Amino acid sequence: MNELAQLGKRRTILISISILLISLHTIYFYQSALPEINTSKLIQQCVRFVLSVVLLLFVFQAKRWAKITAIVLFGLALLGAVIGLVSLSGTFINKIPVLVMILVYSMAIHHLRYSNSYKAYFQYKNPRK
Repeated sequence: MNELAQLGKRRTILISISILLISLHTIYFYQSALPEINTSKLIQQCVRFVLSVVLLLFVFQAKRWAKITAIVLFGLALLGAVIGLVSLSGTFINKIPVLVMILVYSMAIHHLRYSNSYKAYFQYKNPRK
């Protein structure tokens, strides 16, 4: 593995961790705002988190379908975050998690779609025959 592919591998891991932290943050703050834990919503959120982990593992394994699916889902999440930022009223401090979400999802889309390091890592994991 050359240096560019190693960089792509490291960045893929870091972006995946960032996305999972955003998911955990969303789960925690949704549940903490409620007077008591909504069990059915918590189960739904945990299933979504597990599916996110599985998708990111396949992205790390450089599966083409996983990369395309991740780009589409991250794009939808980015769109939702931008709409949420515009519609969210209140102080700037309340908008910081949404801004972080926009930044992370934008970086993830850029990394998977345009980054030379991920392209090198993808080619290393999927050599042409």
